[in-house]
Amino acid sequence: MSTRKRTPSRRSLRPMAEGLETRQVLSSYSTIPSATVSGTDADGDKWTLTLYGPGTMNVVDQQGDAFTKATAGTPDLINTITVAGTVTHSSRLVGTVTKGADGDGKVFFQNLNIQNNGAYDQIDPNWVQRRGTLAQNGIALVDMPDFWLGRTSTATPTATSDIHSSFKLAGGISAPEGINVLRFGGVDVNYTPTGGTYLPNSGQSNEFVVNLGLPISTGTSIIVDAVHTSAGTTTGSNNTTVVNQQSVTFLVTGRLNLFQANEITGATAANLIPTQFTPGATTPLAGGTYLVSQGGDVTGQIGYVRVGGDATNFTTFATASSIFTSGAGDTLDPKITNFMVGGETNNVMLIAPAGSRDVSFGRGMDNVVINSHVIDHLHANRGAVNSKVTVSRTLDNLKLGGDLVNSFIQSGYSQSLTSQAVSYSTGGGAFNGVAPRAIDNRTFNDFAGQSLPSAHGGGGINAQIAGSVVNSVVSVSVDPDPSGINDPGEFEQVTTKRFPFGAPQNIVLPRGYISAKIEGEIDNSGLQGSIVSADVPSDTAFFAKRVSVVKGAVLPPKVDTAPFSRKLNYSKAQDALKGLWHVNTGRNRG
Repeated sequence: MSTRKRTPSRRSLRPMAEGLETRQVLSSYSTIPSATVSGTDADGDKWTLTLYGPGTMNVVDQQGDAFTKATAGTPDLINTITVAGTVTHSSRLVGTVTKGADGDGKVFFQNLNIQNNGAYDQIDPNWVQRRGTLAQNGIALVDMPDFWLGRTSTATPTATSDIHSSFKLAGGISAPEGINVLRFGGVDVNYTPTGGTYLPNSGQSNEFVVNLGLPISTGTSIIVDAVHTSAGTTTGSNNTTVVNQQSVTFLVTGRLNLFQANEITGATAANLIPTQFTPGATTPLAGGTYLVSQGGDVTGQIGYVRVGGDATNFTTFATASSIFTSGAGDTLDPKITNFMVGGETNNVMLIAPAGSRDVSFGRGMDNVVINSHVIDHLHANRGAVNSKVTVSRTLDNLKLGGDLVNSFIQSGYSQSLTSQAVSYSTGGGAFNGVAPRAIDNRTFNDFAGQSLPSAHGGGGINAQIAGSVVNSVVSVSVDPDPSGINDPGEFEQVTTKRFPFGAPQNIVLPRGYISAKIEGEIDNSGLQGSIVSADVPSDTAFFAKRVSVVKGAVLPPKVDTAPFSRKLNYSKAQDALKGLWHVNTGRNRG
């Protein structure tokens, strides 16, 4: 017969798990409503905002008057939604919209502020208490899929943006201590209230800013239906044309787990395209949609960027430092794991200072710029047109389902990627509208003593192209102009000192290699005498110390295109997102 084990008398000496960790683990969301505000949009749509868990909320209109039960049925526009006193692990804001008889089912708001004023941290953060906790002043979830960010005020913006200094702040979402999951309709710079000024005609550059701080745990995920940007022109002094960009910037501190949108649109007229996509622009002016994961207490990092449909004027990068500081940080840290555009691309830019794993395009890689430390997989169901890919180390798997036309694919080139992404102290970088340098438009760097991007011996490309190569250059660790005497600028005729690919003066580093399989033909006759030397045959497009090009059938890749045939596999950090993506129609759902 077993006997009961005697319990030690000094229970106080037993170690407790609570005494080893001061941070609270995220729990399930609260189901207890703490505040509810309802109203009616200008076109008759009924809306309700409910805050669950700790916190309080108020909503005001264009005149600063609060929405109340007495005014819930009066048509009005939302100016600012203010949420305060929330706790990250349990508070959530949920918005619903009931479409009116004459409504569009969209409710616009100009500002959403999640204030970080609920609690203070303990005075001594190094003092480990058995039940001590850190203050959690963020919010776990904002779920308002039919609420859209837009300019609801009739006045032209006057406040200067803290993000792009040459822009005025049109509105935005602010959460200094982060939002774990943010789902809302999106941003539309073209929305104009009755009596207001259409932003592209405002005579100034404006931007909407979604600025999310570092959450206490989990990271950040963002889901929107669409982002619509635009641009306009005015006549300046001496009858010059002045471009006014109407932009949107998503700025996340720390890890961005997921950014998901159905479409991203923008201005496509030649004189309205943001200057980060137009090398040689005399007056840099950033524009379009920016997605930035910046460093703070931790380094910026992006897990998954997924645009289901078309993407236009879309710039994405991760940085080790904050955009509000001039420090470069650890340039080998900010990685981008997955980047995918399912529809057509037009001016899409990806800058990954520490590399990217999977980059894919469902309907071709047209007008795309990629600067990355390394790329594991670069796949496009169709071909690549007018695109530039520059990789510091290897491009392990390039697979195109069509022709490679008017494009440059380079591996084994030093780039100074952090400064190409953003140079806050000098106003440079793609963040400020300066196009990243590529092999056909290099800049002599006094500090480096050479032209950037400059060849080094650590490159390599493995490629499969299910089409032809036309007026394009694929090079690995080859410097076409090694003299360094003059700023090479853009490539010119072979009679100048700027040597083209294939000229005897090239420096061809010994470790570079290209292994390619091509289904079609190679025709570089349009580049001979400029970028490609007349000394080599017109069917020469690959340049490296070791080049192996074979002809044969190539099976195109199978990148997701809308409507999607499979679900996105969420991690545990993104459990709240399950069910928000409709796999058949590619639309968000609740």
